Amino acid sequence: MRQQGAVLVLTGMSTLAVACTTTVSGKAVPGDNSGPLTRNPVTVSALDGLLLDIGHIDTALGATSMKVWFNAQAMWDWSSNVNDKNCLAIDGPAQDKVYANTGWTAMRGQRLDDSVDDSKKRKNYAIQAVVAYPSAHDANAFYESSAQSWAACSKRRYSDVAPNQPDTVWTVSDITKDNGTLSTTQVQEAGDGWTCQRALTVRNNVAIDIVTCTFSQSGSPAVDIASQIAAKVAKQ
Repeated sequence: MRQQGAVLVLTGMSTLAVACTTTVSGKAVPGDNSGPLTRNPVTVSALDGLLLDIGHIDTALGATSMKVWFNAQAMWDWSSNVNDKNCLAIDGPAQDKVYANTGWTAMRGQRLDDSVDDSKKRKNYAIQAVVAYPSAHDANAFYESSAQSWAACSKRRYSDVAPNQPDTVWTVSDITKDNGTLSTTQVQEAGDGWTCQRALTVRNNVAIDIVTCTFSQSGSPAVDIASQIAAKVAKQ
């Protein structure tokens, strides 16, 4: 649902391997919470302040004109458009079916791009989402289960399908786990190099769920955004 040159349907309401990364296998390692699990949980009222401002998103993507097009307080649901449900968590952040029955209590998210009202001119795209849990223990449990569910889509091909549009086929790379962050890269086939990165980490009781897409991915923008948000959580 992040394909270049197609209309993005929003409902209701990347990996670049770096030094010391490892492919996910075996038991998941919980995210680093920068403190004991007994620390006070981040409140729902603080969630909006955890999202990065446009300037930081621009810098992470090497963009100059990102704009917030959509603010969310409820999960997205793209499940009907993903042909392989093993890859739903990779397809996009804050998915309703991915977080269902995990005990989350609130979320805040933003969809941003630089399309200037024309999706065919879009060069950069991002979603940043933060999801609160009752405790750090609950957030870590979600991270552990996510490490296994993400691994189910490692090195897979899957399609985004939509009425009256050709299928969009994605090729997913390895899932990596580095310093308590899951990440992967997926490339749109016949998409002129359109490439998306996914990153997921937790700090305290907050899951941080990111996607970034560009034509010329360099560095690890999704991981960078997740790390900056994690640093903000640690200061709460």
